[in-house]
Amino acid sequence: MKTRALLLAASLILSGRAASAVTVDGRLEPDYGAALSSQTTQTNNGDQPFGQVGVSFGSELDEAYGFISGGVLYLFLSGNLMYDPGAEFLGRWNPLDLFIDSMPGGQNQLLGNNPSIESLYDANQMAGLTFDGGFGADYWLSCGTIYFHPLLRAYYATLPTAGGGVGVYLGYGPAGGPGTLSLGTNADGIMVTIDDRNNGGVSGGCGAASGAGVTTGVEWAIPLAAIGNPTGCVKVCAIVNSQDHANIANQVLGPVPPGTCNLGATSAVNFASISGDQFFTVCPPATPARATSWGLLKTIYR
Repeated sequence: MKTRALLLAASLILSGRAASAVTVDGRLEPDYGAALSSQTTQTNNGDQPFGQVGVSFGSELDEAYGFISGGVLYLFLSGNLMYDPGAEFLGRWNPLDLFIDSMPGGQNQLLGNNPSIESLYDANQMAGLTFDGGFGADYWLSCGTIYFHPLLRAYYATLPTAGGGVGVYLGYGPAGGPGTLSLGTNADGIMVTIDDRNNGGVSGGCGAASGAGVTTGVEWAIPLAAIGNPTGCVKVCAIVNSQDHANIANQVLGPVPPGTCNLGATSAVNFASISGDQFFTVCPPATPARATSWGLLKTIYR
């Protein structure tokens, strides 16, 4: 029995990171490790004065976390997404847009012939958005609350280099987890949820601030099959957008420089002209070299 346990431990070490036990519930877990990107700018889209799982009167992206395990890309964006059920007809909300660069090609500047999934989730509203050099968006994922609070709705589209991709409504799920989406088209089993209880992180305005220390927010589990089965690192650009996707807030990860207010018309935003990288990178775990691994096995059996 002891020998079998030792062999199992050794096999996990040899194969890299063990399979994740993360629960998609909108709360940060130790599996994520250190933040990959941290907010440095106050939110110009309203600060959250109090916390509820599915209601927020402001939007902020405080920190980005991520790892790849068991064929799944796990992403955790701490902060809040606005959902004000008392404002306007059906409420007022901000979606979170994720652009993923996971393969050669993609769109460095969004084209005007991308998928229109619904009237409020139409990628062509963002045509003209330009990413940093070296970033070509291959996939677009978005989530936000529209109807039947506190349910979160999610969307997915491919962004081929020449445009003309495919977009689907993934389904809806409750705020606070478990991340499973219902009544949509979700062949790869993408999961997402939100916990809006944060009332820390950055404050309101356009100046310098720190997003450190927030442990609730939006959490995704994206099977690699849904993003082209990449074997290397994946780049992610996370954006708080307006509910019609036509105006970008100043909450982006990687962050825009302190002193930057809301960026305005999505079609006119050029991240290449803004200091720093407005994306972060998630890499698969390193596989130990064979020589080192055999040395470890020898140590185990001594």
